[in-house]
Amino acid sequence: MISTLPQDLVEEILSRAPVKSLRRLRSTCKRWYHQALFKDPRFIKKHFDKTRQYHALMLNHKACSLSSILHGANFDAETILGVDGLSLVDPHDNELVDVTKAFHCHGMLLCTHPKSNSLVVWNPFSGKTRWVQPQKHYNSAYAMGYDKNELCRNYKILMLPCYYDHGKLGSWKKLDATLEGDLRFEIYEFGSDSWRSVDVITTQAYLQPGGVSLKGDTYWVLSNHKGFDYSLLSFDFSKERLQRLCVPTSHDEPFNSDTMALSVVREEHLLLLYQSNETLMVNIWITEEIETTFVSWCMFLKVDLKPHVHFIWNPTSFFIIDMEKKVVLCCHGSRDISDQFCMLRMVPGGGMSRWYLPTRPWHVPTLFGYVPEELA
Repeated sequence: MISTLPQDLVEEILSRAPVKSLRRLRSTCKRWYHQALFKDPRFIKKHFDKTRQYHALMLNHKACSLSSILHGANFDAETILGVDGLSLVDPHDNELVDVTKAFHCHGMLLCTHPKSNSLVVWNPFSGKTRWVQPQKHYNSAYAMGYDKNELCRNYKILMLPCYYDHGKLGSWKKLDATLEGDLRFEIYEFGSDSWRSVDVITTQAYLQPGGVSLKGDTYWVLSNHKGFDYSLLSFDFSKERLQRLCVPTSHDEPFNSDTMALSVVREEHLLLLYQSNETLMVNIWITEEIETTFVSWCMFLKVDLKPHVHFIWNPTSFFIIDMEKKVVLCCHGSRDISDQFCMLRMVPGGGMSRWYLPTRPWHVPTLFGYVPEELA
């Protein structure tokens, strides 16, 4: 009987179990749950150290864990579509919440549900939710982070006033905020359960909606109003301020002709993917160091997709499957078919595999790697 084993041995065994298995143990093994083992930061860190990074696919209304199939010999379209997923129902209208555009932060998903004009923070592997009513109803982008200066993380939601400028830069959003105007940055704090305005000024620019969270802060790819001179835009949730940072490559064409995307690896580094529309060369950089006003990059992987005549269309997301072997999995939309997306696996030397899979019209699934924030 496992209940007769020493506590340290029990922890060692459980630290090697998948998150979904731990979730099932909450009801069958209440001793561990009520003793808060699954909530203990020390155990969570140990669990992550054993299992490394998890990987998930946000497909239609489901959050699907891919960790169990990524390294299998039969990784193909049928296997991907056959993965079990978790879904979330809005209690206000009993409809499924779309998670394909969710913002990810520490294993939690910040989802928008336009039909009930609400936001929800959902931990799919613990089942916990927090519903939030936004103050404004105009088109906005949202991000999530936390104050690093506080002992217990005070999570926050940032609302950025922006809108799609149809005909310019495709899927990019135009930032529109001033101190004097009605459109202002706003922050929701979990601790106070309230919204407040923040004095953040931005120049006219275009924002790629798919930002990423790293160590409590959020990062986006940013372009000026003409579609050139791109950079990173970061938001520090501790100091509540924006900062522009450098990117590792020059750019001579408007953004809507090339592809760029951000990702995070093991909650330690940023990754930047760039593919030229002309050469079809894919470059992926990884950060060596990130400071408040400075970031240094190094090349992680170059893959020439010209022999395969393959272009990675926006919107796109990606993560690293294997750091040592430099294997990357990418998910992107299709140029002409609205109800289809492509899953692309790239390796050094130009090798690639690709699968075209069905999806709901105009809903491109999202990939990300994550570390569970809590297992309860």
